[in-house]
Order: sequence, then structure tokens, then C-alpha cells
Amino acid sequence: MRATWTRWRDIWRRLSGRGVYPHELAWLLLLPGRGLFLSARQLVRELRLRPEARVLELGPGPGYFSAAVARAVPKGRLELVDLQREMLVKSRRRLRRAGVANAGFTQARAERLPFRPASFDAAFLVAVLGEVGDQSECLAAIAHALRPGGTLLVAELPGDPDALSESGVRRLAGAAGLEFLSATHLRGGFTARFCR
Repeated sequence: MRATWTRWRDIWRRLSGRGVYPHELAWLLLLPGRGLFLSARQLVRELRLRPEARVLELGPGPGYFSAAVARAVPKGRLELVDLQREMLVKSRRRLRRAGVANAGFTQARAERLPFRPASFDAAFLVAVLGEVGDQSECLAAIAHALRPGGTLLVAELPGDPDALSESGVRRLAGAAGLEFLSATHLRGGFTARFCR
């Protein structure tokens, strides 16, 4: 009983504080109300993808946005990267049920992406950057994985205890060699687009 209490106390600490979102509560990330702040359709519009694009999604959780993005690149590929194997299992299951076949799954730290330079046309993170231990290294790794002219979209949403400010994201991205393109303000949050 004590071990169970300790485990749930740790899950609650991770949910309400800084750090990696607990996979045990991934179902909360799939609630339909999440789309009130940023819908999958809106995210796809913001990404401005070509059908053959190779896209990197960091921290997909259980794959709330993944199926819509994969469908937007029918001749391309979506690569989901998460630190937690359990989240990748959940997202793989969700994409399989949605009939998505053009997705790959990689367990890795956001600061140490296992991809060759210029592997992706676009990358995105939704409510993830604040959870990363070294945000500067994460953005440098993304910049390394993006082709010249490739885009990065960072979204921060309300209610996230790890959310970064737009100015903070712009500063970090600029230090990683990413050029600011535009921002869209959401209900209590924002998306910011950058170019390598």
C-alpha cells in the first residue's frame, strides 16, 4: 500500500510541477476540450506542410496531434520522439487504430536526437519545451536535424506548469540559430514559428 501511495504522489508531483508529464495520466491529453486551445487542424495549418515533408514531433504523448499531421504528409513521414517508452506505445496504438502507416517511433532525449543533419523539413513541440531539462540543447538538436529552410513550430498552452513565455522561446530559438518567422496568439498561449 505504501509503494502505491508513493507512486501516485510522484505522479501528482510530475503533473502539477515541473518535469516530464506522467504517462499514467496520458488519457488527460486526449480529452476533446484540449482542442479549444489548439486543435489538430489548426496545428496542421500552422505547420504549412508539403505532402512529401518529413516531420519531427517531439513529446507526442499519446498522439493527440499525430494522426492529423501524418495525414497532412501522405507522401512524407512523421517521426515521433519521446523520452518515455510508454508514451510511444500509446501513440503507436492510437495511430494504428487511425490507419496511419507513415509514422516512426523513436525513444530518445530531446537534447540528443539520433538523426542525421538535415533529416527533417519541419519539427514541432506542443507544451513540451518547458519539460526538457536543457532547452538550449534541445533547440540546438532540432536545428541540427532540420534541413536549411526547415521550420520549427513551438506551442505553449494555458494550464501547463512548465509553459515558457513567447519571449523566452524566441530568445532560446535565436541562440540555437533559428530565425523567428511569426507568432499566433491562442487563448492563454501561443504558437511561434522559426526557420533554420
